[in-house]
Amino acid sequence: MEPTIWIDITNVPHVHFFKPIINHFRERGYKCIFSLRDFAETKNLFEKIIGEDYLESGIHQGGNKLKKIKGLLERTIDLENRIPNFDVAIGIGNTSSGIIAKKRHKASISFDDNDCSANWLYSPFSDLAFWPECISKNVLKKQFFKEKAIFQYHGYKENIYLADYVPNPYFLKELPFEHYVIVRPENLKAGYVNGKTSIVPPLLERLHCSGVNVLFLPRYESDRELSAKYDNIYIPGTAINGLDACYYSDAVLTGAGTMAREAACLGVPAVSFYAGKQLLTVDKSLIAQNKMMFSRNVENILTFLKAAKKTSTDLSRCKEVQQEVFDKLDSFIEQKIHHSI
Repeated sequence: MEPTIWIDITNVPHVHFFKPIINHFRERGYKCIFSLRDFAETKNLFEKIIGEDYLESGIHQGGNKLKKIKGLLERTIDLENRIPNFDVAIGIGNTSSGIIAKKRHKASISFDDNDCSANWLYSPFSDLAFWPECISKNVLKKQFFKEKAIFQYHGYKENIYLADYVPNPYFLKELPFEHYVIVRPENLKAGYVNGKTSIVPPLLERLHCSGVNVLFLPRYESDRELSAKYDNIYIPGTAINGLDACYYSDAVLTGAGTMAREAACLGVPAVSFYAGKQLLTVDKSLIAQNKMMFSRNVENILTFLKAAKKTSTDLSRCKEVQQEVFDKLDSFIEQKIHHSI
């Protein structure tokens, strides 16, 4: 009987992340089942990129901690009642799948690169925890990850899925311009933002005055209003391939880390104007290598853009990191499946 892997996807970047992992599992004869949380473009992108049936459960609860806890409990109960049998559960910083796996005496695998989050919520349920090597193991152990469960690979989470990236040669035909920068707003509803105001309104104004085309990727409907008065801004009508958007852009300016790290790994000038209290270690690492800039000062960002240059994309390092992760995944799953027989 073929092993069944349950993959729980709760955020937009997870779709791209899991695509090569899903392909790898299929090549090995594993069956994959999916659950999705309804958040931003997650469902739309999953249907476009993966195209498999899925179980929908839960919504984003915003920054309110009590709502988050209530939403987590409700989603966990819902998934426990509805998810079919599986052998291994996989998620990104995901508590629900870990709890359910532990309750059913199944293995749980987690991926994460956010060392500033409340990882203690899911760390006790993770039998194999993938983390980038730049994050101290002592930090992870203080967040209650079992030392024997921690596996640190020699790269970034983005390397794992960028290894299989092939640019769509027709992507630019979807846009009204050939040269542009991406602007992705901060997640103002996230708890880590803690009341900060967005720098996107003055940033869009300065980009307009500078004659820079903008591919604007709003998080919420309210974000769309920020761009209404500008003729240099384009908002896609449906979810687009974010990797293609990064690859063909002149620069990526984002209020969150994932897209900035993707751009940095692709050799595209990347600016993070993350609104949290503390930058993630992975972002600090890329900044130290001059592959990313951090600033919430609009004029500093404009100065950076004038001097920034793209470099050629080299995915060889990404392929090495992906293989390292796949080898560990394979050995762990085979051991667990063999042990359960």
